[in-house]
Amino acid sequence: ECFELFKDIVYPVVKGWHGFDPATQYHKSDLDASKLKFSSAQAKKFDEYVVSTRVRAARNISGFSLPPGSDEKDRLGVENVLKQAFTSFTGELKGTYYPLGGLSKEDEDNLQSNGFLFQKPGPAQLLGAAGAARTWPDGRGIFHNANKTALAWCNEEDHCRII
Repeated sequence: ECFELFKDIVYPVVKGWHGFDPATQYHKSDLDASKLKFSSAQAKKFDEYVVSTRVRAARNISGFSLPPGSDEKDRLGVENVLKQAFTSFTGELKGTYYPLGGLSKEDEDNLQSNGFLFQKPGPAQLLGAAGAARTWPDGRGIFHNANKTALAWCNEEDHCRII
């Protein structure tokens, strides 16, 4: 709705930044991984230089305020929805949820050393100034699978940041 309502502002920005004109062009998505082709030369170069990659996606849950405007009830509601989702994971995605308010020193050090722990927002930072740090650390946490190849943050900037 906002994209349409503010198209006079948004469309020129999209066109200028991406070279794509939303007024005249249609973005086609094709997420079929089987169509990706990787030549042996590309694979060799990839293996030579790439140690790891990271893809991030933010998702928000309908019916709950976003973290900067949420109250404790909403944050705990989001956390409960996400904990239910995390506990339903099986196989490769099965893992552990760590509520920030209940972290042991050992868990905190482990998550920090792996680069998984998100930074506590302070009053001088944008998130803190926007109100996203109210009732810190309650209603916030981190999930990762056993292999530490899938990670999700609960109630940081978004309801769920999937990495």
